[in-house]
Amino acid sequence: MNVYIARAGAALLWVSCGLTSFSVTASEGLLDILSLAKDADPTFRGASFERAAEQEAVKQARARLLPTIAFNVERTDNSDEIVESENQVADASSADYETSTYALTLNQSIYNHEYWVRYSQSKVVRDRADVEFDKARQNLLIKVAERYFTILKTEEQLRSISAEKEALRRHVEYASKSRSAGLGRRAEVVDAEARYYTALAEEAQFAKSLDDARYSLMELTGALHEELRPIQEALPLDLPEPAMPQPWIDRGLTGSPDVLSQQFTVEEARMEIKAQTSGHYPTLNLVYRNSDEDQGGSLFGGTSRVEGEEIALQLDVPIYQGGAVSSRRREAIERMYKSQEDLTRIQREVRTDVNSAFQGVMANIAQVKALQKTVSAQTEVLRNKEKGLQAGLYSMLVVLDAQRDLADAEKNYIEARYDYAINSLKLKRAAGVLVESDLVAINGWLR
Repeated sequence: MNVYIARAGAALLWVSCGLTSFSVTASEGLLDILSLAKDADPTFRGASFERAAEQEAVKQARARLLPTIAFNVERTDNSDEIVESENQVADASSADYETSTYALTLNQSIYNHEYWVRYSQSKVVRDRADVEFDKARQNLLIKVAERYFTILKTEEQLRSISAEKEALRRHVEYASKSRSAGLGRRAEVVDAEARYYTALAEEAQFAKSLDDARYSLMELTGALHEELRPIQEALPLDLPEPAMPQPWIDRGLTGSPDVLSQQFTVEEARMEIKAQTSGHYPTLNLVYRNSDEDQGGSLFGGTSRVEGEEIALQLDVPIYQGGAVSSRRREAIERMYKSQEDLTRIQREVRTDVNSAFQGVMANIAQVKALQKTVSAQTEVLRNKEKGLQAGLYSMLVVLDAQRDLADAEKNYIEARYDYAINSLKLKRAAGVLVESDLVAINGWLR
């Protein structure tokens, strides 16, 4: 029995250590990981590039309102022949010559309703890009904190289950010796062994979860991080300010980048309707053309050079385009309705997320305070049960139950402490007010 336990423990140790053998061993804090993630997270870097690309929309839309100037050079080889003519002089004449034309053309839109709508729409696109980048920034902050604390939480839970496993191993040995001495029952040995192997299996699962958590953080930084600064035992446990959920919900509905981004999407959809309606409007353009044509000959002999200058107003009045304009307008209207429904959905999600995070923080504060006392009490209970077992007052089953209760209390206490840290940040993210200084404050909780 003892040999098997030793082999199982050695195998688990190899799994928990071998899976992370390529980790970088350096004690790093939350801000250290954040700094690395800013430079290495593909999602955040991609959001930065996306923002820069979207901001070009304003320049592109404005360019359609400004004049365009083009210079054109054309060279033509001509070969003309008069096959039939009533002019006796030109009858059966032919000529080969070159013609060179140089032209400078300026085109200025005077009135085009769609161009002006697109220009206004491009500003909405630019503003939405800024909001989307802010959303990516806040998402990065919460992802760094959540994955950082997930590693720490899993490490503590792994240590807790390892301690429980070691305690159960001692109980197995004690029950076996008592059974050999004729003082114990075989059922107690079997019960102790069953609980030990259950703890062994849980330890293996937590070892895998820890490795998964480290690789999850690696997705943000590009490197594995084995040693992180742990959170201190005493947390501030401050109530949210304000200490009521509705003000936080109101903040989320007005300041959340998720809501703001969708509001800009709705506004862009409204402008798209105007842009598509522009297909019914006339357009007016000013065209100026200056040309120089050098003709090397003609059918009637002699060369020529002609300089020309043209100024034209071009009015285009659409009359009928097969119903395409009306169809595109109806399409834009339906898409606008869709974006409005998406806005309603997002607003409801923000209400739910904010309230859930707020209630989570409040519950975590109460849980941490209660579970801290529970762990102390269960530790004392276990100690008394073990003494009672040695004195013959309690059975092994009573001690094992006390050991299980202590292990459950410790795991719940660990989870509540880290959930408090994460939920306090999730509340600000749901409300759309999460900033880097919030992580600076949380970093102060680390040892």
